[in-house]
Amino acid sequence: MQAPARSLRVLFVAAEMTPLVKVGGLADVVAALPQALVERGHEVRVLLPAYGAHMTGGSTRLMSMTMSDGHTSLAELRRPDLPCPVWLFESPAFAGRGHHPYSRPDGTAWPDDARAFGEFGRVAAGIAAGTVLPDWQPDIVHCHDWHTGLAPAWMRLEPNAAASVFTIHNLAFTGRFHPRVLAELGLPESLNRPDMLEFHGDVAFIKGGLCCADELTTVSPRYAQEILTPEFGNGLEGLLRHRRERLTGILNGIDSRLWNPASDPLIEHAFDDTDLTGKSRERVRLLRRWGVAATEDEAVLGWVGRLTRQKGADLLLDALPELFQRPLRLVVLGSGEPELEQAVAAAAKRWPGRFLAHSRFDEALAHGVYAGADMLAMPSRFEPCGLSQLYAMRYGTVPVTTAVGGLADTVFDADAIADAIADALGLASFNATGFLMARATVPDLIETVDRALTWYRDQRRWQALMRNTMGRDSSWTTAVVAYEKVYESALARRGRGLHDGNPEMNA
Repeated sequence: MQAPARSLRVLFVAAEMTPLVKVGGLADVVAALPQALVERGHEVRVLLPAYGAHMTGGSTRLMSMTMSDGHTSLAELRRPDLPCPVWLFESPAFAGRGHHPYSRPDGTAWPDDARAFGEFGRVAAGIAAGTVLPDWQPDIVHCHDWHTGLAPAWMRLEPNAAASVFTIHNLAFTGRFHPRVLAELGLPESLNRPDMLEFHGDVAFIKGGLCCADELTTVSPRYAQEILTPEFGNGLEGLLRHRRERLTGILNGIDSRLWNPASDPLIEHAFDDTDLTGKSRERVRLLRRWGVAATEDEAVLGWVGRLTRQKGADLLLDALPELFQRPLRLVVLGSGEPELEQAVAAAAKRWPGRFLAHSRFDEALAHGVYAGADMLAMPSRFEPCGLSQLYAMRYGTVPVTTAVGGLADTVFDADAIADAIADALGLASFNATGFLMARATVPDLIETVDRALTWYRDQRRWQALMRNTMGRDSSWTTAVVAYEKVYESALARRGRGLHDGNPEMNA
């Protein structure tokens, strides 16, 4: 691999990071990409909100300050399980959130989100300018999703701020608030215009990143194209089309050391693509958790992730009466929208022994599902990147997904790839890694599961397909070099952001 052009100081700014706080795949990215950058010789820090004492134990106070929401401080956490030092922003608004960073336990939004994440962005900008921690000023501030969107906007007001990169992990979440938050945070009213933060009468924090960052990225090449269209652009496609020259789609990677069936401490039976015996044993162990005996003629279809309409959880539930006419068991791990959680609980009662569910996220069980399931269902309506399919493939679990976003960039349909030699041998094409649904509908899901089951019944072909998935390189090796190029481009364009108005911006 080519060496980086130079060693950079990079500050990551995000709302979650494994293992300190995790809601979704963002947390895994904010842990794994800094690790890859550190291994390339860069100096990295991560700035996170401190959601409670469970995060700050063992930390060292760096400084204290007074902000609009009261007394705040920065603490540094260094631990062997962290890729770099983590700076924790301690404030009254965040301190009581515990393990619920984005919403209260009842599912409603935290009422002080605007002030909390607005001040969080202000601290990031202060670090970027060298005024908060003068001994460590970054070259690059890399912000992630709407929670950090005001950081690039604050940085525009700092004369000596670092270059900025803003990564869109999910454009569906924009951080919309009443325009009065600008005055409450001390931001100029001039930001409340269509070519800055204004968005259909509100202000959208994500637009701070989209308008003010020097470079934009998103988490797959396909999603970078999709968000330029009305179907996926969430009303921001005009702005993104205007800045398309600054937008790069970089496919997420995974930590291939952490997600490795040959050495994973969270599973009992190690395996690799040369010997799949351990996977068969993990399958038995997975089903035994619910007191169910494994049989070879019944495939195990897994689900790991949030129960939301975006992820297609409703499609999977609606398909159950038809799916359970097939030799199939379904294992569901996840929580999410209350009505979908209730539907999952009802399905577990209706189909005992066939529909096996666990409603709270459990990291060890997630590894167990990836290791023990035969297939993974991801019927997403849109999917910026998706990490679950990458984890599943690492463990030889074949994805059944829609052809959107990062799913289309990583899953290659076993029936669609013509390979005369493989067909003659009754095997899978070397490039095949799963099965793709044409549309996010119940009939398409059932048809695609049927195609997968046809392959499953031919175990010689199925195991060849499993080995294909396990052989795919999903590490950060390629992505980290792409991010280095984006960082260099941001440094060359530092402080420019978006200067001209555009009539499409509120399209």
